[in-house]
Amino acid sequence: MALKKILSLISTTTNKSAKRDKEFKMWVKTTTGYSPKNISVYQQAFFHSSVAMKRSGTTVSNERLEYLGDAVLSAIVADYLFKIYPYKDEGFLTQLRSRIVNGQSLRELAVKFGFNYFLKTSLTHSEKTKSSAFGDAFEAFIGAVYIDQGYNKTKIFVISKIIKIHVDVDEIANTNDDYKSQLQIFCQKHKFTLEYKLLNEVRQGTNKLFTVQVFVNEKPYIKFEAFSKRVAEQKAAQLTLEELQQESG
Repeated sequence: MALKKILSLISTTTNKSAKRDKEFKMWVKTTTGYSPKNISVYQQAFFHSSVAMKRSGTTVSNERLEYLGDAVLSAIVADYLFKIYPYKDEGFLTQLRSRIVNGQSLRELAVKFGFNYFLKTSLTHSEKTKSSAFGDAFEAFIGAVYIDQGYNKTKIFVISKIIKIHVDVDEIANTNDDYKSQLQIFCQKHKFTLEYKLLNEVRQGTNKLFTVQVFVNEKPYIKFEAFSKRVAEQKAAQLTLEELQQESG
């Protein structure tokens, strides 16, 4: 009797696992437009480092795929921008590309595509929201598509199903949210000195919390903390710029 229960439990678990795999495979096909050849590489893309495991002496997580996906995505976006802005200089193209593929943009895209439903992690909901986990999974997924389908099909997927549908390139190009650059220009115009100080760097789980403060003419201004040093600096710069503009009337 006990053996029958155990076999029944194993059968039920196996059936559920097979159903999940089938649903995941269908989601990958719907998302990319391609039938996956190697579903395991896509599954690895959602394996966050917080739940990494050792296999044959190697740590298995999505970090290697993230590294690859970052490079592939940057190359595809760079090529796309190079073609649609034939008369823009290198500085414009570089800044625009970085704004399209920055952490916040990738996180928003990951949520739109439903990546958050598949991410395997030990992070709490709050930690996931504040960390780069979603954006990292997005890049890892691009890496998985590249390995499974090759560069040309990955390029078609990124341009046709991501950029042209979910990214308004012209709006991003015409919106200046680089507050560090704006603050620097403001300070140069008024002959102010400008400095960013990293006050604190604390590890929380698998992430680091950065505390940054802006100093203008050696006077302390806005202090801001975030799980990204770049985000902390940008937000501190934005709020400091607003304060300086109010002070100058």
